[in-house]
Amino acid sequence: MEVVKIVEEAISDKIDTQYVAAQFSHVQNVGIVFLCTQDENDQEEDEWIDEDGSHNFIIRVPYDLVKRSDDVRAILVAIVKEKLGEAA
Repeated sequence: MEVVKIVEEAISDKIDTQYVAAQFSHVQNVGIVFLCTQDENDQEEDEWIDEDGSHNFIIRVPYDLVKRSDDVRAILVAIVKEKLGEAA
């Protein structure tokens, strides 16, 4: 699984892509993009399968939630489990 982020610099360290990827090391051909910005127009989530057959997700994470939380890793993992249809 490949996990990347598009986030505001102020909260970048809170979106731990390496941690999330490690929790799903058994999952192949999946890409996750966490999107977390203050931009009100940047609300869209998306899902697609690319030409290589990889299943990709853009997951919108609420900026205010991340900003006020000390650790959002469990939240990120739970969101990915839901997207993948895995039991929490």
